[in-house]
Amino acid sequence: MLFIFRSLVTVLLFSSAFLISCNKKERKISGTEGLEIKGDNAPVVPGTETEVPAYDPGDGGWKIEEWNNEVISSLKKLSKKLINNEDWEIFTDSLCSSEFEGASFTCPKVPKSFDRGKVLLFSPENEPKTKSVLSELISELLDEHSLRGRVERSSFKIVGIEGSANKEVDCEAIVHFAGRHDEVFRELKGRLNLKWDLESDEMKLLRVDGSFRVVYSSIGQFVDVTHSSLGDVPEFTEQFYRGQDHWTGRLEMLTGIDVGGWQGVAVADINNDGKDDMYVAQPGGLPNRLYIRKGDGTFEDRSVASGTNFLDSCHGNLFVDLDNDGDQDLISGVLDGIVIMDNDGEGNFTKRASMILPAAVPYSISAADYDVDGDLDFYVCCYNKRPGVNRHHLFARPVPYHDANNGGRNALFRNDGNWAFRNVTKKEGLDENNRRFSYASSWEDYDNDGDLDLYVANDFGRNNFYTNDGSRIRFKDVAEEAGVVDIGPGMSVSWGDYDNDGKTDLYVGNMFSSAGHRISSQDRFHEGADKITKDYYRRHARGNSLYKNMGNGAFSDVSLSSGVSVGRWAWSSRLGDMDGDGYQDIYVANGFITQQDSGDL
Repeated sequence: MLFIFRSLVTVLLFSSAFLISCNKKERKISGTEGLEIKGDNAPVVPGTETEVPAYDPGDGGWKIEEWNNEVISSLKKLSKKLINNEDWEIFTDSLCSSEFEGASFTCPKVPKSFDRGKVLLFSPENEPKTKSVLSELISELLDEHSLRGRVERSSFKIVGIEGSANKEVDCEAIVHFAGRHDEVFRELKGRLNLKWDLESDEMKLLRVDGSFRVVYSSIGQFVDVTHSSLGDVPEFTEQFYRGQDHWTGRLEMLTGIDVGGWQGVAVADINNDGKDDMYVAQPGGLPNRLYIRKGDGTFEDRSVASGTNFLDSCHGNLFVDLDNDGDQDLISGVLDGIVIMDNDGEGNFTKRASMILPAAVPYSISAADYDVDGDLDFYVCCYNKRPGVNRHHLFARPVPYHDANNGGRNALFRNDGNWAFRNVTKKEGLDENNRRFSYASSWEDYDNDGDLDLYVANDFGRNNFYTNDGSRIRFKDVAEEAGVVDIGPGMSVSWGDYDNDGKTDLYVGNMFSSAGHRISSQDRFHEGADKITKDYYRRHARGNSLYKNMGNGAFSDVSLSSGVSVGRWAWSSRLGDMDGDGYQDIYVANGFITQQDSGDL
């Protein structure tokens, strides 16, 4: 069993830190052979059955995980019944012990109506509602928000679990109910404390207490138009409608195909027709794809014609105007370094420059005029050392896992004009603390002094925050002093004024792990480690972070109090006003490899 897993590669590399001795059992997952498209939405990809090992946590002596499996099994059955609206009241009461002590929920009072085109958050403010029958309390909760019979999502995540001497188990759970009524999307998000009795053959509930926040949204729905927009493009369906297993079984892994890679999408109007186009990075052996949007909303593949169908392993791409001629040029991060492509204004690209990064693999790129000379410079995040360095093939082992300092070296390239770019990383002071596993970076003038500062989100440890003071050595890492070290699995970074106080705040995408919460809180976890190290591991599982700009060079961590830390297995995140009400909302892209259990993350 894993405390936190990142990819199958991570499982192999970090088993000494996180893998508990387990018995192997067999279970089945679907492969990806064959292809069948149905309807306008996601494709159905049937496949062969493949035997893979599953793990028994009980064999490692982690009793809490045995309890967790039993609790989650019951709660998943409850979720299924709520979604299907079938005898869930009877089932809920069957979960309760004959000595059930009662249930108490604190929930906000929600007005009967509210402005359309809005997202509204209601926090708990009422007196707790208490019932002696659990099903009655859940019924009242759903009825108040018109969700009875309309639950579309129901999930429970156990983030804490403890046993006691009197054969009772206390669990802390994150709960999420969601559904639609009257064109309004309604979400109930809560934290519950559940006390279970171990006396009987099956665990039974003795007590439930908790509080909920409520979110109402009437800004409409996002509709998946992937198939209607791209389903008639053979190059798209033949490449992207096939799953991970299909390609890992056909491509040499040393070319760059792996299960933990970050392949991004760049969006820009590259032919100046007023419509955004998109460029999709691919692992080695599969060509990058450029899709041009047509007037009817569909796309055509112009990868070959544009000269951008690189076969090299590619992670990060960025469209920016590097020569100030009014069109979007391309910076592409391939396995060996950076390729600069000049756009002729009609979406045809010509190579103008390339920069070798001899020891690291570029993962993402951000651009800014950091030296205020009128042209765009760019910064390259180099997550991993190149295959072959330190004798690894795909993925360098982060050492130590919770605070690694052996990743790739990031690079700052200054634009000197006429397609000449100079690596000025050391000269400008950005080589300080520059051995991290960097995923993403973002520029912002957070202190309103007229120049751009740089935040870098790093996996496996602390992040960097470089302030730009315009001096001879321009940048300095002040993450510690500013309070934004954010030790964890940093995936993304976004700036925005979430509280409309005129100061730019910071949101960092990390990864939330319920298993990480449970296990890292146990005394036997990482026995022998000091308290600080254990706290680092616990922080690694906490989730996303929101930092409020205090206006004095420092930030305040408001992640938990604002309720924005649980972004699931988060990768990319973005602050933006989604509903046009003048306030910055947060969108988080999350998930991992698809499994039979849709609640695994």
